[in-house]
Parts: sequence; structure tokens; C-alpha cells
Amino acid sequence: MNKIALCLFLLFSGTHLQAQMLPVISAENIFNKNFNLPADLKGKFSLLCFASSSKAQGDLESWLDPVYQKYIAKTGLMDDMFDVNVYFIPVLTGTNFSFAASMKKKFYENSQEDLRPHILFCKEEGKGIIASLKMQKSDIPYFFLLDKEGKIIYRTTGRFTEEKFDSIDDLIE
Repeated sequence: MNKIALCLFLLFSGTHLQAQMLPVISAENIFNKNFNLPADLKGKFSLLCFASSSKAQGDLESWLDPVYQKYIAKTGLMDDMFDVNVYFIPVLTGTNFSFAASMKKKFYENSQEDLRPHILFCKEEGKGIIASLKMQKSDIPYFFLLDKEGKIIYRTTGRFTEEKFDSIDDLIE
């Protein structure tokens, strides 16, 4: 019985995964710089956040300040210790994909200047990404920590918690 409870806990909280490579994703940032993931991420740990619906916004926003303070803002002595690629990636499907250019413009206008380089837009329609990363629920964000080779070593979903963030830190250190 305890093994079942442990499996359910790992399934519904953050989980350490058998290393799986991130699928190849062609993307660009707000400044139209091209990215090929995971190839362009190699050499550093990478934290990727995927959201496929505006319904995920509340949970996503709960992560913004802690992730920004720890991995993006360069304000302290620990900057070199946590040299991590961080990208927020809206996954657009169906008719939303046809509005990608206007959405990119909105993100540019409404985002903090130092966050802009950390927003990527997929160049292809997102159904394949959703399927390959097993992101079944559109109303929650999905977070993936990649090792320096581009392998997924941790996955979590939903609202920010200290436990999830500590798990990410433990793997990076």
C-alpha cells in the first residue's frame, strides 16, 4: 500500500524522471532570434515552462517572482552558482497559432524588459509538443528541468511551492 501512495505522490507532485531528451523544438524569441531546442541549451541547466492556455496564467504567475529572483535577476553573490537558461514558452494550437505574431507583439508590449529574452514562441503548431511532453491538461503550466545535455531530469506542474523549487535547486547544485 505504501508503494502505491509513493507512486501517486511522485506522479502528482514534481517527479524525477528517467532521463528523456526534450523533443526538438524550433522557436524564436520576441526579437525574432531563432532557437533550436534542446541543441541551443546544451552546456547549462535549463528550466522551461510551457503553458498552452490562458487558464494556466494564475499558476504560471505564482512561479514568476521566485524564478526571476533566483535565476534571471543578477543581483547577488550566487549569480554564478545558478547560471540557468530560463524560458517561458506559450504553446499555441489551432486558431491561436494563427495569431502568434500578434500575441508576440502583445508579450513584447506587456512584459518587463529583462524578461523579454526569456520568452520563446514555437514556430510550429503545438499539438505535437503537447503530445510528446504528455501535457494533458491545458489549464496548468508544465515545468521541465533539463540537464546540461538537454535531457529532462525533473518535471512538475501547477502552482509554485517551495518543495518543487527546492527539488529544482537540489538538482542544479
